[in-house]
Amino acid sequence: MRRHTVQAGLLVVAGLVFGGCATFELTDGSFHPKGKKLAVVAGLTNPSSLEAAAVFTDELRKVSRFEVVPQKQVAQAIPNYPQLIKGPYDSAYFEIDVNYARTDVARVKDIQKHVGTDYLYVLWAPATTANAQKSWFFTNYAVMQVIAQLFEFPGGREVGHGKYMIRINDDKKEMVRGDMQHAAKEMAEKTLMPR
Repeated sequence: MRRHTVQAGLLVVAGLVFGGCATFELTDGSFHPKGKKLAVVAGLTNPSSLEAAAVFTDELRKVSRFEVVPQKQVAQAIPNYPQLIKGPYDSAYFEIDVNYARTDVARVKDIQKHVGTDYLYVLWAPATTANAQKSWFFTNYAVMQVIAQLFEFPGGREVGHGKYMIRINDDKKEMVRGDMQHAAKEMAEKTLMPR
């Protein structure tokens, strides 16, 4: 009986840890949305970044008042999408070593010219850490680390950034959508654009 209680407790803790692994912060304390049109763009060419951009796009459309450009339109508007954009980190192995000054803002501005939105939300998913332990009561998911920046146009200034840990369901080979939904909802609330 005690073993089941301990395992149930671990499930609750794991749920709290992963449920709270989305963070989005405004970098401009006086931010107030000036426009509504937003595009989510993958900053890396790897499948994880593309999938993260697609899922975040879907979830943000559901939970915000932003007019989020569908990924299909983003891919049609940007030549050779996805393009590599130097991201806001020094390294990404087990954890992302964040350095927002490293982002290639000139490339971000160039990409925004193709989509013509008020906001560009660029995300990078450079690292996934795996853990293969499973039991009847507990699953250790692989975790995809995502780092993102929100840019406002015209001008291309950063108005916010986020860092997320998204669980990957190994059995289904897909993201746990609830984790990305949590990240999208937090971003919508902090930008004053919740649905």
